[in-house]
Amino acid sequence: MTEATLLPVRATDVGATAFEVARLALAVAGLLFALYVVVLGVLALAAQRRHR
Repeated sequence: MTEATLLPVRATDVGATAFEVARLALAVAGLLFALYVVVLGVLALAAQRRHR
């Protein structure tokens, strides 16, 4: 294969890699958001118990 025919293949590989990185970043962001919600819930429950 020549360089010209390999270029679209390389571009596809780079695009697939970028997509995987973006998907991983979204998964990490989702987990961090879930952890944030859980911590807020625990703090709210602790504040209610302490106030009573």
